[in-house]
Amino acid sequence: MAEVIAITKDVGNEVTLEAAMHGFLASVDLADSTIAVYRATLWALVDELESHTPVTKVGKATIERHLREKYGSAAPATFNRNLATIASLFAWAEENELVVRSPARAIRRRRNKVSIEAERQARPIPIADLEALWTNHRKHSLRDRSFWAMAYDTAARADELLGLNIENIDQVNREAVITGKGGNTERLYWSSTTARLLPRLINGRTSGPLFIGDRKPRSHLAPAAADLCPTTGRARLSYRRAEEIWKQASNGSTLHQLRHSRLTHLAEAGEDITMIKAKSRHRSLRSLERYVAPSPTAIRDLTNRHDPNRR
Repeated sequence: MAEVIAITKDVGNEVTLEAAMHGFLASVDLADSTIAVYRATLWALVDELESHTPVTKVGKATIERHLREKYGSAAPATFNRNLATIASLFAWAEENELVVRSPARAIRRRRNKVSIEAERQARPIPIADLEALWTNHRKHSLRDRSFWAMAYDTAARADELLGLNIENIDQVNREAVITGKGGNTERLYWSSTTARLLPRLINGRTSGPLFIGDRKPRSHLAPAAADLCPTTGRARLSYRRAEEIWKQASNGSTLHQLRHSRLTHLAEAGEDITMIKAKSRHRSLRSLERYVAPSPTAIRDLTNRHDPNRR
């Protein structure tokens, strides 16, 4: 920290906004792509205020004006993402005693307007509807039913499961090692629902992608060797195709709703929030909140249980 300050002090012997930005970016442990997004957002602020501006001279009103002029017409999610990046810079500056208090702390995030379609897609799917899908062997393939059951059972992200290889599966202990969000190695666990389907899906294969396509790829579209099944010659099932099949089978639901539904159902069953967080592998309880809110079905049941004319 002392080295950064000594190198980059400017007018009035203070740390400049640009120096603070470089110090912050050098301190965060994030993917290169994320760093690039952070840098673009912060450079926009630096360019507007001039690089030699002392970090202590940047106030709440200045940041609000910048956000309003730069991202005022953007979607709430875009506005909030850029606000969060700037807030992270000043939180770091506060922790390192470059400012007394972060000027971004009191700036309000914008609320997303939820459309009827978005609200529908955010609802958890009743377990009876899900079970009807992955038990219907006449209508749906073994691969698809296994994928849906595992996605719900593990509460994993769909892309994590699609990247799963057979050699990383422990069928006896009903668990698997996957590459999770941020490139971290993590473990997934499933119940007998998935365990009953996996042996038939694997069918003697010992390595390669767990979920594979229906046919061999064309020669001019050959995927990487790691994405080819050495036994069948078929390629790893793509997210696009998996989503397409699921939407058709579920009347428009998203793959993410499988994860959402599992977490909501666990909360409604009374499971401890910290255990649900461990299951979902969220980094914070706050990011888990939207998944563990009572579902419309649970609220309707609550209302019916307290109906004064209930029989």
